[in-house]
Amino acid sequence: MTRFLTLPALISGPRQLLLGAAFLAPLLLAQAQAAAQPATVQPATTQPTTTQSTKPNKAAGLLTVRLEASFPALVGGKKTTVPYHDILLISPERVAAAQAAGKLTPDTVTLFNRFIQKANTPARDAHFEQQDDGTWMVVQHDALILDGDTARTALSKAVLGGDKQLVLTPKVGAAPKRTLDYFASRGITAFLAAGQTSYVGSSEARKTNIHVGAKFFKDRLFEGKVFSFNKFIGPISEQAGYVPGLVIAGERTASGIGGGICQVSTTVFRTLYGAGLGLVERRNHSYQVHYYDPQGLDATIYQPSQDLRFSNPYGPLWFQTEWDDNAETLVVQVFGRPRDFEVKVQQPRTLKSTPAPADKVLVDSSLKPGQRKQVDWAAEGAVIEVDRLFVRAGQTFKQDTLRSHYKPWPNIFLVGK
Repeated sequence: MTRFLTLPALISGPRQLLLGAAFLAPLLLAQAQAAAQPATVQPATTQPTTTQSTKPNKAAGLLTVRLEASFPALVGGKKTTVPYHDILLISPERVAAAQAAGKLTPDTVTLFNRFIQKANTPARDAHFEQQDDGTWMVVQHDALILDGDTARTALSKAVLGGDKQLVLTPKVGAAPKRTLDYFASRGITAFLAAGQTSYVGSSEARKTNIHVGAKFFKDRLFEGKVFSFNKFIGPISEQAGYVPGLVIAGERTASGIGGGICQVSTTVFRTLYGAGLGLVERRNHSYQVHYYDPQGLDATIYQPSQDLRFSNPYGPLWFQTEWDDNAETLVVQVFGRPRDFEVKVQQPRTLKSTPAPADKVLVDSSLKPGQRKQVDWAAEGAVIEVDRLFVRAGQTFKQDTLRSHYKPWPNIFLVGK
């Protein structure tokens, strides 16, 4: 998930560039210097400005270059600004080389140009971003413009003058198409819930289908009274980008277009169930699928007969989603209007379980004689319940229970004959 504005924790894109031999000690020094700066900086409306020490020190040392700006933000329904920082460290070796030559060295200029290029960023649509303290706010990324000639001149003066810090303030350019008003006008200012699942061990085909389905929940508005998963994502077809993958069909797992889409429906189910929406239609998988631990919080869909539907009494909803193929995790978040209560989904509890049956062997003419292939793995049958509590001022005022029934499932092997 995207964390905003605190450099050591910044994970949304490369925002830190070290020039020369910037090792751990210089980095800690730069962070300490950065922490001493004011938290809020007003964007400049003219050419970039610079701040330098009044008494040059010719002794070569670390030079910290800071880019400072601010972006419009929406917090608790109120408009404000949030600071933005980027940092670049010029090592003592590079400073000494420049002072000896009386000018910036070519490689330092090249790397500084890269920093300038990154500083010049286009406008990006407003969306929710999570802060280091876990809170959420809407942030509008206006374009930033840093004049290269002015910045290079300032860098040269700072390096040759022995300064320890240089502050660059870019000009604020055009606003994005989707601004804070998009959310403020609809009252969408609060984080409601997030659902997460793991797809560790999925095939490339399954990952492809997860990506295709999850994209429908990436920066998307829903304003209806009843949410239908099938309507929201549209047809599951090759034309939509889905590929063949494994699906549960009857009493076995088989190949079908869109295999893996239930990873998305399960994640969305967890999101909307956690947001307190009313459950209209949901079916758990036939057996306990290891992708969906903890069990009891999954939802299968199969077009056109099986859907996932929720009633929505809470007004417009805003979806954001993230997936990480390295960690093999999918997260769907939903935002909406503030509420005076919270929803607490309790841990699943198993009421009873049934041992998995004996292995099953099926003949498959597509396999060579004697060839053996496992297509299903054993799973216990179970009845699992999950309680959902609606809490206001520390008191539960409503509660419901979700029950799932899973069949005992055998290992299934295909053999050629």
